[in-house]
Amino acid sequence: MKICIVGAGITGLSAGYKLSKLGHEISIFESNSFSGGQASTIKFKNFEIEKAYHHLFVTDKAILDLYKDLGISNELKWYKSSVATYADGNIWKTTSPFDLLTLKLIPLTERIKIVIISLRLKLLKNWKNIEDVTAYSWLSKKVNNTTFEIIFKPLLKGKFGKYYNKIPMPWFWSKVQTRVSSRNSKLQEVLCYPKKSFSSLIKNLESQIRGNGGEIFFNHKVTKIITNLNEVKSVNVIDNNSIERNIKFDIVISTAPYEVLNKIINLNSSLKKSMKKVDYMSAIVMILVLKNQLTDYYWLSIADNKFPFLGLIEHTNLIPKKYYDNKNILYITNYVENDNKLMSLNYDELLDLYSPYIQKINKDFSKNWIINYRFNKIGFAQPIFPTNYSSYKIPLSLPIKGLYSGNTAQIYPEDRGTNYSVDLAEKITNLI
Repeated sequence: MKICIVGAGITGLSAGYKLSKLGHEISIFESNSFSGGQASTIKFKNFEIEKAYHHLFVTDKAILDLYKDLGISNELKWYKSSVATYADGNIWKTTSPFDLLTLKLIPLTERIKIVIISLRLKLLKNWKNIEDVTAYSWLSKKVNNTTFEIIFKPLLKGKFGKYYNKIPMPWFWSKVQTRVSSRNSKLQEVLCYPKKSFSSLIKNLESQIRGNGGEIFFNHKVTKIITNLNEVKSVNVIDNNSIERNIKFDIVISTAPYEVLNKIINLNSSLKKSMKKVDYMSAIVMILVLKNQLTDYYWLSIADNKFPFLGLIEHTNLIPKKYYDNKNILYITNYVENDNKLMSLNYDELLDLYSPYIQKINKDFSKNWIINYRFNKIGFAQPIFPTNYSSYKIPLSLPIKGLYSGNTAQIYPEDRGTNYSVDLAEKITNLI
């Protein structure tokens, strides 16, 4: 069959690879000049790294199997993670359950409650039992107000902004499932990352698709999906020279956000209503190449709502610096509403805003530490779901023959990520 795939992110590439391998005629149209989506890489002088921080968990079976299928599993390396939380003017180690039990920031009885909450959620198999309640409501009733204000509220507010008290509890459940399952026999969290970056995966997928007779068109935008008698017939595509043409296809797979999908095809009112249940937040990601190490931790969560960013991910505290010219790589991450004033700031303005707070983490930090940088603003980075979202989530196979959708708003209750993008592609391939 002739299959059109809208978008060359990880879902689009994975679907293109799997379907072209089965003998289908694949055409992928990507509006950008690059593939990989949020897992795409940025080149520095002697290395490249993802635009937004990435790693894999032990439970990320779909993408680990994809690496194996492509014959590049030898690129994957496992590392012991290190996690901490900044709160009350100090950095507190929170890497293991033992760290939580010795966390003097909160009373011992409350520390025990947090461990019990983690165990209870780990043992809970049916997340639909907690789908009708928000994480804010559920967690605030399990611990005292001080613990909630220090531990859980900053996590929710930093990640979800103004939506912090609306996030369904299954999101938090899925985070516990993933992180607890990624611990080794010594209860240490272990994470996976390719030798250098995810660019090898992306390039391998592109190569395999082309080797199987498929095509990938960059700077090409699908403007309309044309149907007849409730069946896909063709798509209109415009290239970077503003030349539009109509191409016949048997199947169309959209990996675009709902807002984009809704513009290129007229779906029924029930689907539109479900799609509008989902809001999105944007990501602001600053990558700093530093002379010096900022902290001792890979992942530092900020539990202080006065801070203008969500967390610090010090990539080279997980991955050896030898891959990055022996420099220190730091991600400063933020999720913000699309109308947030931070979205209008440039790199220098944002760095001026961030710097005093980075110095709270390490008093010796100065802008002189910065050797190089990259700065990204990523739209549709984090979908926001309502409670009971499973009853609203649209199916992968839409009620138009030959039309499929696979995007981050269909990853639920898990948090979106590369593994689940590959999983979406596998599910759509099986449906086709």
